[in-house]
Amino acid sequence: MAAPSRRGRARRGTGSIIVRGKRFLARVDLGVGPDGERIRYGKTFDTRADAQRWIEEQRKRQSELIKPVASQRLDEYLRWWLASEAPKGKPGRAPLAATTLQGYRINVERHLIPALGSKKVGQLSVADLDAFAGQKLAEGYAPATVNRIRETLRSALSTAVRQDRLTRNVARYGGGVGSATPPVDRYSNEELSQLLTAARHEHYGTIIVLLARTGLRLGEACGLRWRDVRLSTTPPRLSVVWQLDKWGNIVAPKSPSSRRTIPLRGDVVDDLEQWRRRQVDWEDRLGEEFDNEHGLVFTTRTGRPISKRNITRAFERARDAAGLQHGSIKTLRSTVATQLAEAGFHPRKAQAFLGHAHMSTTMKYYTAVSDVDDAADLLPDLP
Repeated sequence: MAAPSRRGRARRGTGSIIVRGKRFLARVDLGVGPDGERIRYGKTFDTRADAQRWIEEQRKRQSELIKPVASQRLDEYLRWWLASEAPKGKPGRAPLAATTLQGYRINVERHLIPALGSKKVGQLSVADLDAFAGQKLAEGYAPATVNRIRETLRSALSTAVRQDRLTRNVARYGGGVGSATPPVDRYSNEELSQLLTAARHEHYGTIIVLLARTGLRLGEACGLRWRDVRLSTTPPRLSVVWQLDKWGNIVAPKSPSSRRTIPLRGDVVDDLEQWRRRQVDWEDRLGEEFDNEHGLVFTTRTGRPISKRNITRAFERARDAAGLQHGSIKTLRSTVATQLAEAGFHPRKAQAFLGHAHMSTTMKYYTAVSDVDDAADLLPDLP
């Protein structure tokens, strides 16, 4: 009599169970995924029944994944997308940043679901999305906010299209609103000098000076570590490796272009060296109670990461003390960008210096420069 088979096979898609000693290896082939790669899973169990149950669970999960979404309610689909797909980011790119994912959640729960959640995905029309955008504008939301909400929906539906679960992404065509590009807000050299003079009287004046002379983002400055600062090299440099997010966590920058090394001016080096002496004094006083776990440049007196809101308050006090009537802490970054443009710094180099992901962002500051007095002299002489 033939020996019993050690392998329990079935048709493709139903899985197989292989006996290995006293255990059972369950395997399942779920076909080709949206990226063109075969989807295969395997897991070992103590009993054949557990192995078979796991195979059935995988098949059920996959059937839900590939089911067309046209007849599904939008609220159900969006919540599934937020939980399962959005955190992965776009194919071939890094996982989605926590701040971006939080923005998606707000747009979904606060705006999209209350207004459109009861509709079937396949019933959404351009007219629906245009009416939704008009409603949001009437409620007082800025055009940029309305467009960000629409971008969240577009991204969610793009996932279904890419997975062959939806034939058309209606958010590509409806729900967008036009808006005038706001002028670049910047400080003149005189205004900046007044601001930095006032900032030096603030406890966190050093970080304001750093922002104004490097164009760093506030989160990048707050996440700066001493190991990433080289004050004794020629020229002195710092490297952007980490940043402080809105929840006070030290995280990697959102895009690869944000990771960069830039030179430092002498006045910034002097301020950083003075700040380091203050920080060492705090550590000497507190001893082990000084808790600078990450080796950050900018900390509280107890070594903890500083609150970005406290820096913003310090900036606002310095701005008011300088008698300036405009600008936010982000204006320091746009001021550096326009200073580079006015100096004739090559746009590609400026993009790298500022850590812009897209050249179009850099060029916004170059097109804002209005001084054309030298234009005639740059034209060639003709015979």
